[in-house]
Amino acid sequence: MSTFRLATVNVHSFRTRNFDSNISDLVLIFEPLKLDLIAVQEIQNDDKWQKFCNRLSLPYFIYGSCNEDPFGNGISSPYPIISYSNKTSTFSYSRTTRSLLQCRLDGGHEFLIDRIFAATHLDHLDEDDRLNQIK
Repeated sequence: MSTFRLATVNVHSFRTRNFDSNISDLVLIFEPLKLDLIAVQEIQNDDKWQKFCNRLSLPYFIYGSCNEDPFGNGISSPYPIISYSNKTSTFSYSRTTRSLLQCRLDGGHEFLIDRIFAATHLDHLDEDDRLNQIK
């Protein structure tokens, strides 16, 4: 089986702590990896997400919202996305909910056969909350 390269990253809306854009820095990190899929957390469905995907030569991308939260999850790939869904967790903490974005890809890579790829962003502070979010 040939290698399938994937990564996941929390991009914090493509901003540094000083609120400067970090798209170029992230592209410099991920571009040499020649990714087959990247799953991201804390994005908005905007031009920053599109720019990031295009600069990584990942023309197929989707976004899944987290209800009232302006930030969501994304998945991008050089392979066509043939189906996707976004499910919101029924568990809420600190007045926010989480979601699970999942998709199936089409293309010539043998690793894509019968695979579902998913992206989520779980709580990072409380293990019990994280376990409840998985349910």
